[in-house]
Amino acid sequence: PMKRALRLSKLPLAALEATLQLYLQPELLTTHLPTLRWLTRKEEDISAMAAAVQPALAEALAPRYRVRTVRMKSQIGSGSLPVDTLPSAGLAIAPDLPGKRGMGTALDALATALRDLPMPVVGRIGDDQLLLDCRCLDDAAPLLGQLGTLRKRLLEA
Repeated sequence: PMKRALRLSKLPLAALEATLQLYLQPELLTTHLPTLRWLTRKEEDISAMAAAVQPALAEALAPRYRVRTVRMKSQIGSGSLPVDTLPSAGLAIAPDLPGKRGMGTALDALATALRDLPMPVVGRIGDDQLLLDCRCLDDAAPLLGQLGTLRKRLLEA
């Protein structure tokens, strides 16, 4: 019974075969496998993406939030590599509040608004700011296209 329960069907085997065939052409791996492309991405490229997105995001979130580019570490795994990180860059978004009162509420509202976008954006909260790692952002256009919706939702909140 266990052999039957753990047996692979045709679809997983076909997917595995297609992935393994990519390894026969190593020069194409980073263009065809997004995870490998993101893991091998240069920090300079990630920083350039963050710098390109920062002005538009800062404008969309003003005057309630400040946005700046920052260096950060990307956690690259949880199961097989739980503590390994890679140098990265991203955006730090902090509420523009006098003092710490209301900081958590403002960050939660922003995190919720980002997750509720048509193409959800997920960040992490730390040190009184919302951090968006740009390692996996290949194209800024979809994010930038949602900034009007984000601004509208934050004004309604």
